[in-house]
Amino acid sequence: MDGVRIAAPGDFGRTCLDALLAAVEGIARPVVGLPTGNTPVALYEALDAAVRNGRADVSSWRPFAIDEYGGPRSHPCSNRAFFARYWDAIPGAQPVEQFDPEASDTTADCRRMDESVVRAGGLEVALLGIGMNGHLAFNEPGSAPTSQTRRVDLHQSSIVSGAHCWGEASPHWGVTLGLDRLLAARTVIVMANGEAKAAIVAAALRGPLTPDCPASFARDAARPVWVLDEAAASLLGG
Repeated sequence: MDGVRIAAPGDFGRTCLDALLAAVEGIARPVVGLPTGNTPVALYEALDAAVRNGRADVSSWRPFAIDEYGGPRSHPCSNRAFFARYWDAIPGAQPVEQFDPEASDTTADCRRMDESVVRAGGLEVALLGIGMNGHLAFNEPGSAPTSQTRRVDLHQSSIVSGAHCWGEASPHWGVTLGLDRLLAARTVIVMANGEAKAAIVAAALRGPLTPDCPASFARDAARPVWVLDEAAASLLGG
């Protein structure tokens, strides 16, 4: 299937990295939307190793967070804390432009982030994990491809997923770049690993284009790339 890369066991991070480096090749100052969560950890670890051994250089990249939980900025389960752990440790990495969930005016803060992406020239690469309910960033089911950067109420499945880290304090809302901004990227890279993602990956790639599965709209991006491990690709068939 065009645009789908299936990683061999143990190669998921390297395969994601290869797709990312190919997407930014030849771009002097790439603007990159960065995800959090379990899925991209292997990518960040592979990128860190590539920078340290001279294969990659991220010092000119302009990174943007694609979403954030509606909780304290300082919470160890916030996306801000994730970037401090996995992005900031990469040699030469520039600070991630991020949402402020504690802003007094969340709508204004979302507008600030959206306008900052526009001023940067738009995203060259949108790195996206696919949620168990088909969300991209926090564009939850029901999000149209024209959905804008905004505050959102999280679906129950996202709250439950967040509770693995946040516990009973798992936020019920978040902020996110809209699908309109993410899917306009020069290259959209959707990543998924593990058997638990197989059904939603199959729905996104084989099912109808529908707000019920926002990730399905990634198929209409200018240059979609899907990086899957064998388990996540297991229901795609031939």
